[in-house]
Amino acid sequence: MAHVHVGLILPNYGQALSPERLASAAIAAEEAGFDSAWVTDHLIVPDDHSDVYGTISEALVSLGFLAARTRRLELGVSALVVPQRNPLVVLKQLTTLDLLSRGRIATAVAAGWMEGEFDLLGADFSRRGRLLDEWLDLATAVFEQMPGRVVYDGEFFSVDGWMSPALVRRGGPELWVAGVSRATLRRAVRTGVWHPVALPPEQLRPLAADLRGRRSDARIVLRIAVSLRPEPEPGRDERGRHAIAGPAEWVLDRLWEYVDAGCDGFVLNLGHDRPGLDERVRDFAERVAAPLRERAATVREAARLPPADHERGHG
Repeated sequence: MAHVHVGLILPNYGQALSPERLASAAIAAEEAGFDSAWVTDHLIVPDDHSDVYGTISEALVSLGFLAARTRRLELGVSALVVPQRNPLVVLKQLTTLDLLSRGRIATAVAAGWMEGEFDLLGADFSRRGRLLDEWLDLATAVFEQMPGRVVYDGEFFSVDGWMSPALVRRGGPELWVAGVSRATLRRAVRTGVWHPVALPPEQLRPLAADLRGRRSDARIVLRIAVSLRPEPEPGRDERGRHAIAGPAEWVLDRLWEYVDAGCDGFVLNLGHDRPGLDERVRDFAERVAAPLRERAATVREAARLPPADHERGHG
């Protein structure tokens, strides 16, 4: 069992958005030992989604800001809606962020779900899945050919031009695939990292087994909302999806159920929109993340130990 990845959803959206609060949460996560921190992506949403996503800082610009305020923390987007953006501009932005962050950039990518946003941006909602599939091929080709001339000719995208400087992170910014559909699993086989959102453990387990059956080294990092409360409560996030809420030890056990179901880690929404996020980050790190990693280390060490004499059949 590998190290359990722990990431944080940052407050780049919501009415309390501010540069100070965004930077402070990332710094708190870095100091508390989190592995990564993630912003959310929307560009311009229709009125019926403005209560949640109407106030938001652009995701990739936000990563550039955060790269200058952190030193170790991996920074990413959960999840970048590639089909509503210019595909080559996205690649240039990601490779530039790779340079400026000294190789600390990852991004989950998604086909997108908000048709009204596609309409506002003049993007093709009906072909979004096919566009994302080809963009993953394009990204792989560009990352492999950089620095210098890059050539790609596909159904939707074609390029013959110069992409430089060289990538800092070997292979380029890590690409995760967000979502819970069968198409998502197929894409995750290609990139090696699946980023499901808010699935209960019993639903995640068979999908994780399916993915690992097709790619044994695939990693699974779940995005989920978590709240530490005095008593266990039915958990729901801002969009009504499955979440975890309860005492620290109870939350630890619920997260361990996910590890047992196949998860390698978590990207956690600890209440990005509520005051006191920095304190919740530190509290979660001490009371849940550290014990979770200790439990994983114990299991990992036990798996490495040779069997005792009586287990070998020597009496």
